[in-house]
Amino acid sequence: MNNRKLLVSFFIITFLSTNILPVFSIEDDNKKTVKVEIQKETKRKNKKTAAVDKKLEYMNLEWWNRFNDPILTDYIVKTAAENYDIKINELKVLQGKAAVQEGWAMQLPAISIDAQGSRSDYMKNYTIPIGVNYEIDIWGKNYNVRKKLQKDYEAMQFDEKAAFISLTSLTAATYFNILNIDKQIEIQKELVNIRKEILELTKVNFEYGLNSSMDVTQADKSYIESQSALETLKKDRAKLLNQLSVLIGSTSENSNGLQRASIDEITLLNNLPQSIETEIVNQRPDILSIEAQLKAAAFDVKAARKAMLPTLTINGNWGYNYNNMMNIFNYKQLLLTLGAGITQPVFQGGRLIAQLKGKKYKYEEMFNTYQKTILTSFQEINDSLVVLKSDTAKHSNDIKRVQNETKYFQDINFKYEKGAVSYLDTLKFKETLLAVQQEEIQSKTECLIDSLSLYKAVGGKL
Repeated sequence: MNNRKLLVSFFIITFLSTNILPVFSIEDDNKKTVKVEIQKETKRKNKKTAAVDKKLEYMNLEWWNRFNDPILTDYIVKTAAENYDIKINELKVLQGKAAVQEGWAMQLPAISIDAQGSRSDYMKNYTIPIGVNYEIDIWGKNYNVRKKLQKDYEAMQFDEKAAFISLTSLTAATYFNILNIDKQIEIQKELVNIRKEILELTKVNFEYGLNSSMDVTQADKSYIESQSALETLKKDRAKLLNQLSVLIGSTSENSNGLQRASIDEITLLNNLPQSIETEIVNQRPDILSIEAQLKAAAFDVKAARKAMLPTLTINGNWGYNYNNMMNIFNYKQLLLTLGAGITQPVFQGGRLIAQLKGKKYKYEEMFNTYQKTILTSFQEINDSLVVLKSDTAKHSNDIKRVQNETKYFQDINFKYEKGAVSYLDTLKFKETLLAVQQEEIQSKTECLIDSLSLYKAVGGKL
């Protein structure tokens, strides 16, 4: 009974000391609380600032500003801040960081407290031991595991950057395609109206014997085709607008209201390099990621090899063993034990050897992947340069074609005003001019997309 009273008194004193006594120092506690909150807020701001700086580095805003479109730049910033794939990649990096911290913990001693008690009619016994267990990493096995986790973490960071560059480029490409279709729809609507007028005039001429029924059928066919093409353009634009909404982390319900400029206002980047040095691949995040994964695989092989060696463990316990609450923490009841053990795998059914072989094969796989990635990166850079050069030349020719067709149509229109050419023929020449304008807008869009491909191929550094 006395033991129960002592135990209850102990808990009451503990409760009072932690909940009532601080009332006499509220001011001090408030100061401490405020200080702790300030420290926490400072840490949060520092982390947020670091995250923003990292994204700014990844974004390379100087590059996006070269297109002279603030709306595009705003969408790139929104993608960086709100895109869910980017957020997922950030969480993967944090998981890798946590794994590295866990690897550090593997090299530290493990301490545990285990309070035990038993009672019967004949005997009472209480134990409060503190146990320490430490594996001495004499072979460096845990060290290699930690280094492997660090390289995995580095690879995740490079993968995050590669995905970041890819997603922001996809946002820009989607935006450029939307501007292209906006202009195409504008021209296509005019083309539909012209072909409708051509059809009506052809029918009138047919009634007077100036056109055949075949001419009427052909005009009707062209008119229907232009209407179908217009509906296809509208459908493609709606899909691209929905895609852009998701990329910037927004709902697609109001995607039609997304702000955008005109393709005519976008500046083509005419000062892009005509050749790229081979050393540029060293800054590509996918190359750096594979390098980190290759090093991680090498540490994995070392760890698998050292798993076959003996494990040396030191353990100890310190605590009190007593049978009466009055004797708690009595030095005469002190228990102290210290021990060491060596564990050597003898027979594992070939499991350790199979694991080592598997790690070696994984290393060879990563090495070949590394070589393939380097070759692929050279191909992507060269392909981007070739396509950009070709499409730029094509766009220059399309501009000249538009200029020539415009001048030609002006001459035809002048002849129409003088009565030398019929209105129907004038409409047909205008139809040709609109078709050439559509090709020029398409080739300009391809040049814009090509510049994004080159941007990705060199790792976002141009």
